[in-house]
This record gives sequence, C-alpha cells and structure tokens, in this order.
Amino acid sequence: MLGSLGGSASGLLANIGFNPNRRTGANEVRCLWEPFSEARSNSRRNAIAMFLMITGLGLAGKGGLSAAALAVTFYVCPLTPLVLVLPCAYLSFTQRASTRKATEQAADEQDGYRYVRSIDQTAVELNFLPYLAGFTFMVIVLFSCLLGASAAIMDGELQFLEASFLAVVAVRDLTPNVGVFWYLFIEVFDRYRLLYLVAFHGQLLFYPVPLHLRLGRHKPTGPFIHCAIAIGMVTLFKPYPTASDFAFMLSVMLVQSEIIRESEKFFAFCLSGVLFGLSMFPTMSAVWLGRNTGNANYLYNMVLVVNVFGCLLLSEFVKAAIRLRRRKHLGAFCRKVVLEIADEVAADAVAAKAKSAAWTRCRPGLLLEEEKALLLLEDEKAALLLE
Repeated sequence: MLGSLGGSASGLLANIGFNPNRRTGANEVRCLWEPFSEARSNSRRNAIAMFLMITGLGLAGKGGLSAAALAVTFYVCPLTPLVLVLPCAYLSFTQRASTRKATEQAADEQDGYRYVRSIDQTAVELNFLPYLAGFTFMVIVLFSCLLGASAAIMDGELQFLEASFLAVVAVRDLTPNVGVFWYLFIEVFDRYRLLYLVAFHGQLLFYPVPLHLRLGRHKPTGPFIHCAIAIGMVTLFKPYPTASDFAFMLSVMLVQSEIIRESEKFFAFCLSGVLFGLSMFPTMSAVWLGRNTGNANYLYNMVLVVNVFGCLLLSEFVKAAIRLRRRKHLGAFCRKVVLEIADEVAADAVAAKAKSAAWTRCRPGLLLEEEKALLLLEDEKAALLLE
C-alpha cells in the first residue's frame, strides 16, 4: 500500500513543480527561501471554499445571502463547515437592523460599557432560537437545491455524490498531505474504520454550542471571535487540508489584534512551530518519496508538528479571548461601582450644599431671636438687682 501511495504522492509533488529525480538541491533551497511555494495547493476547490467562508461572514448583515454562501460552502467542502452554521447565524442575528439598533442604544446609555450580572441574563436569547432554525432550514434547502441541480445536469445519475461527497467523508484517498487522517487510516484495521470515521467527524458537533455560550453570545466582538475559531476548527479537522488552509486560519486570527496582544509570546511560539512544520514538509516528502532514504514516519512527524502546534495555537487563541472578555467584564463592573460611588458622593455634596444654603437663609432671623432673649435676660437681672 505504501508503494502505491508513493507513486500517487510523487505525481502530486510533480504537479506542484517538484522533480525528485534532480540531483541538485534546488528544490530544497527554494523551499527554504519560500516554503509556501512548495507547500501550496493547486486545488481551486479549497480556494473557492475559503472565498465562500469569507463571503458568508461578510454578508452576515443579510441572513439569506450568508445562508446561501454557507450552502455553497457545504457543496464545495463537505461536512466540516458544519461548525460555521451557529456562529454565522448568530452574527447575522446580531447584525440585523432591529438588534443592532437595540445594542447601540444600550451602549449609548452606558457610555460604551455594559455590565450585566450573570444571574440577570439568560444563557440563550429566546428570540434567537427561531432565527437559528430558519437560518439552518435555509442552508439545508439551498444545499438540496444545489444537489438537485447537479443531479439534473448529470441526467439523474448520482455518481457525483460518490466522488465528491462520500469519498471525502469516508477518507478513501490516502494520499499524504498536511492532515492526520491519511496516516491514521492507513494504520487502522478495517473493522474499526467506521468507528474512527464517526469519532473524527462526529466530534465537530460538540464544539459550537459550548463556544457560543462561552464566547459567541457576548456582543459585540464575541460572534466574530466565534467565527474565527470555527474557521480554525475547519482547518484542523478537514480530511484533506493544505498549507493554504493554515494560512487562511492564521489570517483570520490576526484580524483580532487585541487577542494576539493578550498572548503574544505563546502565540508567536506556536506560530513558529506551524511554520516550521509546513516548511519541512516538502523536504521530508523528498526524503521519503523522492530519494527513498526514509519512511512514512519522517513525513508524519512533520504532519504532527503542524497539527499539534496548530491545535495549541487555536487553544491559546480561545483562552486569550476568554481572558480578555473577563478583563473587560471586570473593568465594566469596576467602572459601574466607581460611578455609583461618585454619584452618591455628588448627591451628598449637593444635599449638604442645599442644607448650608437653607441655614444661611434662616440665620438672620435666628440672630434676632437670640438678641431678644439676651435682652430679656439682662432686663431680668437688672430688675433683681434693683429689688
């Protein structure tokens, strides 16, 4: 099996400009100077999928167009974009005119800060649930329409489903790539293959809801952060990822500059690991497939480096986002407490000033009464002396 894999992978490397029969080290030198020139993918499918993901996020203000972009994304890249449905739906929900107006009005009332106790807010907005159901239904309907159009073009024959969808989900092509699926499914026994497929693909269903409750529902930046995390998970759990997928993930993460500043040292360390693994991937491919001086573990070690550091990078991004949200929440709480104390002090000062003014207004009359009382006492003393 490894021999057949070597032949198919050699053809893949030849398609991207790598000639394993050359005696010179021109390929290795070019890889060291420009790693992504060797690691890039010529697949238009990935480029279209990335464009559609960005389009779905960019059209969040118009829920129908965002749902259409997601449906086409499912059509081009099966299954893994499932994690984008919830964040895109909530982003579309928050960008609606009525919701945005209410949020801006609440922010204006709080001078840009809004502190709400956890016991005073619900975990899920009830009016969002019908919107999520409608958004999901729209994605399913549009995806079904695309499948129906494809079946009509193919004269009712459904072989395209086997080649375009089932083969990707079942991971039938075990050509080496920067993902972990190919090596694991080479080693796994056939009777456990279905179990591993369900485990690898089914785990995607467990991430969107906890991430939404922890980060995504906290406006205004939470929905955007959740979308960035979802794109990272799509990259890490795709059966056939490419170097361009990791570049796309990093580009989306770098948009959230405040989160990068929150964990700049560890983020830079993980980023260095990802770039190192992607840079060494073509070299290890040449060692194993071209010169036949190594084995599959050489290449898989670099695959592990890329994916482990990619997972650490995404985990650090999530932790930094949670820390930043807690700091903002604490800052809003402290600001609210300080403003309440300042209002109380100002109110006490105004009350004291009003009391002092009232005392000043009443003081002349009090002085006259005191003088009269003193005069009466003096008259009484004088009368007693005369007696």
